[in-house]
Amino acid sequence: MWMGTKIRSSGINIIGDIPWGTHLCQFYQTKEDLMDILVPYFKAGLKDHEFCIWITSQPSDVEEAKEALRKSIPDIDIYLEKGQIEIISYMHWNSKGSKEGIFDPERLINRWIEKLNNALADGYDGLRLTENISWLEKENRSDFLKFEEKIDSVIGNHRIAALFTYSLDMFDTIEIIDIVANHRFSLIKRKGAWQQIESHKHKKVEESHKHKKVENTAIRSVQGPEVRSKEAYDHLEELVKERTIQLKKAYIQLKESEKDLAEAQKMAHIGSWKWDIVTDELYWSDEVYHIFGFNPHEFRETFDIFFDHIHPDDRDFVNTAIKKALDGEQFNNNFRVISADGEERIVHAQGEVIFNEKNAPIRMRGTLQDITERIKIEDLLMLSEEKYHSFIRNFTGIAFQQDKDFNLEFVKGSVEEITGYSEEELMSKKQWKKLVEKEDLPLFLKKEKEVKNAPSPYYGKLSYRIRCKDGKIKWVHEVYQKIPGKDGKFDSYQSTVSDVTERIKAKEALVKIEDARKKEIHHRIKNNLQVISSLLDLQAEKFSHREAVPTLEILEAFKESQNRVISMSLIHEELYKGEGTDTLNFSVYLRKLAENLFQTYSLCSKNIRLYMDLEENTFFNIDVAVPLGIIVNELVSNSLKHAFAENKEGEIQIKLCREESDCEMSKSLFSLIISDNGKGIPENVELGSVDSLGLQLVSILVNQVDGKIELKKAQGTEFRIIFSITERS
Repeated sequence: MWMGTKIRSSGINIIGDIPWGTHLCQFYQTKEDLMDILVPYFKAGLKDHEFCIWITSQPSDVEEAKEALRKSIPDIDIYLEKGQIEIISYMHWNSKGSKEGIFDPERLINRWIEKLNNALADGYDGLRLTENISWLEKENRSDFLKFEEKIDSVIGNHRIAALFTYSLDMFDTIEIIDIVANHRFSLIKRKGAWQQIESHKHKKVEESHKHKKVENTAIRSVQGPEVRSKEAYDHLEELVKERTIQLKKAYIQLKESEKDLAEAQKMAHIGSWKWDIVTDELYWSDEVYHIFGFNPHEFRETFDIFFDHIHPDDRDFVNTAIKKALDGEQFNNNFRVISADGEERIVHAQGEVIFNEKNAPIRMRGTLQDITERIKIEDLLMLSEEKYHSFIRNFTGIAFQQDKDFNLEFVKGSVEEITGYSEEELMSKKQWKKLVEKEDLPLFLKKEKEVKNAPSPYYGKLSYRIRCKDGKIKWVHEVYQKIPGKDGKFDSYQSTVSDVTERIKAKEALVKIEDARKKEIHHRIKNNLQVISSLLDLQAEKFSHREAVPTLEILEAFKESQNRVISMSLIHEELYKGEGTDTLNFSVYLRKLAENLFQTYSLCSKNIRLYMDLEENTFFNIDVAVPLGIIVNELVSNSLKHAFAENKEGEIQIKLCREESDCEMSKSLFSLIISDNGKGIPENVELGSVDSLGLQLVSILVNQVDGKIELKKAQGTEFRIIFSITERS
């Protein structure tokens, strides 16, 4: 019986208080399930001044157990330091006198009592312990289960509370049923909530102690020689009624046990079956009916019907397995069945054969579990693993994972082919950025900082250079992502790196080829324009010898056309000299254009001076430079021809100025001023009414660059053109 001298808090809500000597268990599937129960269990024990022992199934679980306790018990390190709780692995617990995986009941009890006596001597109220039984080898489990049947008599008179934990994945149905029967309470999780199964066997033990004395009295009364008095008869009648009540209670408890078993089978998708080989009768539990999709009240099971619902391709295999089991071999197999609605399911069946005294098989019993979903998951995992290995084998880059501080945790792929380092050598460097070329490192570190501070998840990409083991420089392209940490864990980072050296080289080669092509085009256009200019010059010379035409006007027209062609030719010359882009330094171009015009009109310009105030580093594209060049050509030519009387001194000014600049938009507002101090244009003449091809052309070209032109006539002539452009370097 349980020692009830002092009630203790179990720390487990659905169980509440327990007396010393309580023996309970927990079934779990995940580590989270395990911590749900064990953390509050030990928290209550430490609070009630008990000595606690936590025996884990793996050495690595020790630190995880401490970390789980820290989250709920801030002072756990104090308890650990003073020795009120020990967290040790089963290997350390069994390190003396036992072989790994072998159960020694006598040694276990002696260690418990030894720990309890030491705890009581140190002033603790008693011993609270838990042990994970996952380490126990399968062939030794039956010995442990038999020991658990007697464990209450061992700890029942001691200040011990024991909680054993079992992994559902490691024990079969029959073992689970035996485990439930051997514990006062069994805890199992269903639909996200913990439930308890209370052993009715232990309840009946308690009830039997209460009624033992009354029952003995009844027996003595029945066995007496005579029952004469009415008082004795009434007493006997009361005893019979009380016995009837006891039998009813026992029946109810039996039905409750069956209900608990059915619930346990339903949660685990495991049913039980029995087959009477002599009578060919078959018995199924409710869960087996559920697996096959039958209603127990509308269907009568037989072995032939069961066999008919086995998948046709698996019938020979199952038939052979049953025959082998009847010959004494183990029956433990997976096969497919077809349910009532035609759905294919995968089941795991195991069983044992009962033989009579003549060693003839008379019965077979066992369990049937629906493992369809588990097999699907395993197949998906296997497929996923195969795809992963296939990807890694065919992946021509490097895949790696880094921790919160960007230390390498995992590296796979074409590591040696790209970097020259082996995977082990690269892992020893710890950080990938140690390979990044110094000139590219600031950009790389900037990216690293951005991704670290970015919200999760975060994706990005970057191209940069690395220095390989042999000192060679390679271009790589990295695609990275930030993986959010879960359950309080830190973020991590994953990346794939590809060698793009050849691609970068090819791109650079294409750029050079394109630059050369553009330069060649500009060179040919310049040559062609110069040919046109020469032809115009020859044609003008031819007309100069004719007396029947107005030679001066024709020559003037040819010269103007020639200057316009030359202004365009100079632009292509500058583009040809440049870096192969479609932009030129417009200030440099203006100087050459003006010098060429003064040489063209040398006879009338020897007393005229040229002043230029030009903004430096003004890079215009060809679509802007050509119309502006022709505008300057027309206005300067006009000043040289008409602004000054013959042999008179004068000045022509060209000014290019950046008035406003928007750095973000790379746009600037410019003013271009061509002015002279000559005789000027008459006051009554407007720019739009001037009958001059050159000035009409200027107006058209100003509109072409979306500009505005202003004419000032005071102290000579001044043309001011305002235009806005996007500058390019």
